[in-house]
Amino acid sequence: MEVRCPRCGKDFVRLVRREGLAEIVASAACLYPFTCQLCAHRFRAFHWGARSTEQSSDQRHYERVQVSFQLSFSTDTGLANGAALDVSMGGCAFKTNPAPAPGAIIQLQLQAPGLERPLVVDAAVVRSVRSVYVGSEFLRLRPEEQYRLTQFVASMITARRITNDAASKAGRPSETDSVPKMR
Repeated sequence: MEVRCPRCGKDFVRLVRREGLAEIVASAACLYPFTCQLCAHRFRAFHWGARSTEQSSDQRHYERVQVSFQLSFSTDTGLANGAALDVSMGGCAFKTNPAPAPGAIIQLQLQAPGLERPLVVDAAVVRSVRSVYVGSEFLRLRPEEQYRLTQFVASMITARRITNDAASKAGRPSETDSVPKMR
């Protein structure tokens, strides 16, 4: 059964962690919480066959899409460049040296393929730094940039689905076979 977002009608949804007693009880009747990967709407829907009390260690609300393109960012100390590793509607991971400090507020310009100009994130916070790897959470995007991000992420998820479908038809493991599913 395909789950669709009741707000935008898209099927880019993710089963997310249950929050509170009501969602735990509802899951006994196969009513699970989902978040739309495009419009961020959280909703409950019936999902047969997902009965499990296990919770994944990945508690992100948004699915990450692996990418490889250049980005630039600015901090209080100046401008720097990096390489994007993954992107979601809620943030991105990138590689840079030197890395900004955790908690730093940065502005990002993503040089995503297929976009005529860089995608600008007005404010993002650095959530984690491991050596030269940085995890950031998007805090503020202008509405037109939010729309462009939505279109980019949707195109990347669609491309991945097509690749995975082709791989499964050919009997090869798909890109997401090793990724744990949210329960």
